[in-house]
Amino acid sequence: TRTYKHADTHTNTHTDAHTRTHIHARTHAHTCAHTHTHMHTHTHAHTHTHTHARTQAHTHSYARAHTHARVLHTHMRTHARYRLPNR
Repeated sequence: TRTYKHADTHTNTHTDAHTRTHIHARTHAHTCAHTHTHMHTHTHAHTHTHTHARTQAHTHSYARAHTHARVLHTHMRTHARYRLPNR
């Protein structure tokens, strides 16, 4: 259930609050990353990678640059790296 909620929140946040993503990425990614990163990222990314991943890359990119991005760093690194050239 959370996966869908997160997915919707992410899309809404990126589109509605592009600037807020910076702050939201820290809060949302931090909480979700430490707990659901492993499962949430794999399931969520694999499903919405093509479409959502590009937008998600922005959020995770910021979080990755942060300290608490340690968890995302490993997982997101592969995804971000795949989306970086597309950027």
